[in-house]
Amino acid sequence: MFTRLICAIALGSAIGLVGCSRDRTAEAVGAMNTSNAQRLSNMYAAYQNFKGGRGPSTEAEFREFIKSYDPNKLKMMNINPDDLDSLFKSESDGKPFKVRYNVGGGRGSQDPVVFEQEGKDGKKNVGYTGGLVEEVDDATYKQLLAGKSNKTPPAGGPPTGAPAGAGTKGRPTGPPPGAPTGPPAPGQ
Repeated sequence: MFTRLICAIALGSAIGLVGCSRDRTAEAVGAMNTSNAQRLSNMYAAYQNFKGGRGPSTEAEFREFIKSYDPNKLKMMNINPDDLDSLFKSESDGKPFKVRYNVGGGRGSQDPVVFEQEGKDGKKNVGYTGGLVEEVDDATYKQLLAGKSNKTPPAGGPPTGAPAGAGTKGRPTGPPPGAPTGPPAPGQ
């Protein structure tokens, strides 16, 4: 009887820890997705991971991917798949984001893909596939929007601004080893 009581307490504690772990995971994911620019950039990186390193080619394709993404993960990211129009708008200027499509990436890439149109107080937010969102001035904004960034080198080529003859390996492309090759099934 005493052994059963100990087992029941241990099992209850383990179940409680799993619940706490999920709450902490949800909190951590939420902390990495505090703005629409960050959420959209992270979804862009997820798309790249599921599609062999290539970015979405159109907004429609990107929206379809988001709608098909695991609902539990979307909830943790504070994304409503039934209201993607809100996700594709900046909270600070209320305008739809400019998104750079067809951007390739892979593990460790940090490419600018989400751009505010007007921003606030002379600065515009830019979202990167690595989860970073930064405020930039107009000159930097134009450079990043044109795809001229020193964040990560283009796959198969030297870093932007590298001297002639620099290495041509570039960053790794495609999903990391063992990564899923399609959107997760609902409930996973």
